[in-house]
Amino acid sequence: MTYRLLVVNYGGPSPGRETEYLKNLFSDPVVFPLPSPVRRVFANLMALWRRGESARILEELGGKSPLLEQTLEQARALGRLLGPEWKVSAAMLYSRPLLSEVLREVKDQRVVVLPLFPQYSAATWGSVRRVLSESPAEGTAGLARPFYDCELFLLGWEEALGETLKGLKEPFLLFSAHSLPLYLIRRYSDPYPRQVEETARRLAKRLDLPFAVGYQSKLGPVKWLEPSTENLIKELAKRGVKELVVVPISFTAENSETLWEVDLNYRKLAREAGIDEFRRVPVPHLSPRWLECWRALALEAAK
Repeated sequence: MTYRLLVVNYGGPSPGRETEYLKNLFSDPVVFPLPSPVRRVFANLMALWRRGESARILEELGGKSPLLEQTLEQARALGRLLGPEWKVSAAMLYSRPLLSEVLREVKDQRVVVLPLFPQYSAATWGSVRRVLSESPAEGTAGLARPFYDCELFLLGWEEALGETLKGLKEPFLLFSAHSLPLYLIRRYSDPYPRQVEETARRLAKRLDLPFAVGYQSKLGPVKWLEPSTENLIKELAKRGVKELVVVPISFTAENSETLWEVDLNYRKLAREAGIDEFRRVPVPHLSPRWLECWRALALEAAK
């Protein structure tokens, strides 16, 4: 039997398509549980408001985010690992190739869906479930499970951290995850913050290093998960931390949150706050450990 594996990531704006991505994002009824007509107006307004900033961030990143390219690389690597019985493709929640469109193309195949989000959230896994429920492939689609506690996933981060920590004497680990509005956490009893903290605790324990968990990328006036990564950097500097290592614990590919928000903005903030050494662990998107973890999850979901 031949299987079709879809590896799914969040997506992001691309040059000339900023508005399309933003409309798709802000139209998601799981993330923005508003009446349909209100949600459409909201999505249009938010796209108009955010498209200029999205274009500016892309320009500062050299014209594009590496998220899609790295997800395609992960799909190709998983295809080689799984062998000829599997055909592996990439899909995105909010930008092309859209998961909803790819699912229409594979409706007659045995489909397994692997979201590349380590921790479960309604905003990610829940949105994938929604798209699956609306697709013609729903009846034959197996959905993999989150991998925040997968031993091989943790080992992949540990190996990447080992490289970044070289030469440091008293490093402090700051695990930074994408934030979520508190209304989502409450509405869905979302396990996301608990799972983020569990991943961080396990990694810090392996390395026997002090750590903190922060949340980044909040948007708008509503309340979000705290503490923010930005405020933690300031606080840690006041506490005398001089060597800070940021681990983007909720990401499996590089994107604007890692390259622009952390590498540019947070690095500048840390320097101004008095931190001497600021390092960010590169996302090991092709870690052999990660690929083995995902292979096992795909095989499990296929059953």
